[in-house]
Amino acid sequence: MKKILPVALIFFAFSFAQANVEKNIANIIQKQTGKNVSVLKIQSLQSNPELKVAIIEDPSTKYQIPIFTSKDGNVIIGLSNVFFANEKKDAELVNQFYQTAQAHNSQQQNSAKLKTLFESIPDDYVIDLPSTTKGNQKVTYIVSDPMCPHCQNELRDIDSRLKETNVKMILVGFLGEKSAIKSSIILEKIKSAKTPAEKIQILKQIYAPTYEPKEKPEKELKKVENITKKITDSGLIKYVPYIYEYNQ
Repeated sequence: MKKILPVALIFFAFSFAQANVEKNIANIIQKQTGKNVSVLKIQSLQSNPELKVAIIEDPSTKYQIPIFTSKDGNVIIGLSNVFFANEKKDAELVNQFYQTAQAHNSQQQNSAKLKTLFESIPDDYVIDLPSTTKGNQKVTYIVSDPMCPHCQNELRDIDSRLKETNVKMILVGFLGEKSAIKSSIILEKIKSAKTPAEKIQILKQIYAPTYEPKEKPEKELKKVENITKKITDSGLIKYVPYIYEYNQ
């Protein structure tokens, strides 16, 4: 009769193996470059379990580097945005790791400019959503477009994000006239919201792909157009959702 390992034991074995991979990656880079890096994320490819994709960070510069590594962490290859695989999910995973690192590095490089840009947005335009964790001082700006599918997905997870940070949402019309109109309707309706829950309810209602605008608040629409132009002209933000952890 076969023995079945308890779930807790299997999880412990997996965690131990993962820790060894991360340790091997850090040791190789330290030997080759003298830098003590941290392994932030690591995940196996579905099409080839011999390969993993990871993000490492240099603690001294805070810059992140996406890499491929062997399953034991003893071979490391730099990751670029040129990657093809039969398994679509692997291509998406690699692209996600690459984009995450690039976005982080861009923010590190342009941190002062981004801070100035966000601080220049009028307070009455920014949608404040306080953290549900008492005493949380962390602030995250999210530049978002109601017509963007990725922004819609981000909004679905807003409750989880609010456990970790205060959120300041800035609506834009990156994806055309309908985006700007939806954003303007949100700004108009959210004035009457008395609680964060009511604000979130309004956001989710109008972000829904099935929502069709039946009004066009001209005053708020002009604000959306001006802020969208301001952000576009800055050259700092080229996609949505753009998520920036604000350093006070």
